Amino acid sequence: MSGLIDGPVLGIETSGTLTGAALFRQGRLRAESSVDARAGSAEMLLDLVSRILQSHALAPRDLARVGVALGPGSFTGLRVGLAAARGLAWGAGVPLIGVPSHQALAWAWRDLDRTIVLLTGLRRGQVFLEAGRWIADDWNEQIPAACVALEEVGPWIARLPEAGSLLFTGEAVESVCEAHPFLRSLGTAVGEVAGAARRPAAVAALAARRSSSEAKGEDLDRLEPIYLRGADARLPGAVG
Repeated sequence: MSGLIDGPVLGIETSGTLTGAALFRQGRLRAESSVDARAGSAEMLLDLVSRILQSHALAPRDLARVGVALGPGSFTGLRVGLAAARGLAWGAGVPLIGVPSHQALAWAWRDLDRTIVLLTGLRRGQVFLEAGRWIADDWNEQIPAACVALEEVGPWIARLPEAGSLLFTGEAVESVCEAHPFLRSLGTAVGEVAGAARRPAAVAALAARRSSSEAKGEDLDRLEPIYLRGADARLPGAVG
């Protein structure tokens, strides 16, 4: 991985089933710790952060950046994570990097040179959908992140130019493939355990890229979680 900053970067992940933090430095994961989010809280998250920093003889002011998962994901989890990340960044005077959770989820598959289809957050007949591929360290979207009706997911994906060699990942993959069995012929579906894992290590690694946009000072309040509405969804090429 090229184009990284040298200093230590803290990553915070609260968008999925785990609440956790990770330390990334000089191109390597140095520490990572997570707990079940159902037992999580801001205090528990900050305790994880404190333990990781202390184990590497670091204070918050020693960090080069703080990265935080922006979602889509749990409303409460995202609010807890963003509030904690803002507080750390503001108090330490370091930049905050917002990392889209779909990119963090796709990070594990960056070396496959395949289009990755992210399927998450299935609820009330709607699913979060995004597709893209990694080119070096940059995410190139092919279907922009959107919340779409479950019955419309198939047509979105079928239009992808590389249908047949796609990789499907995310906690909603199995449910979507049950609703649209033909999708299994378009690529490989990652199992639920592997696909649902949202790791703080990926957030930290993505926040360490030199190209990542930094929020500082008053801009910290402008960094918001990603909430997607069904009304915003459009099929590729649709008008209106």
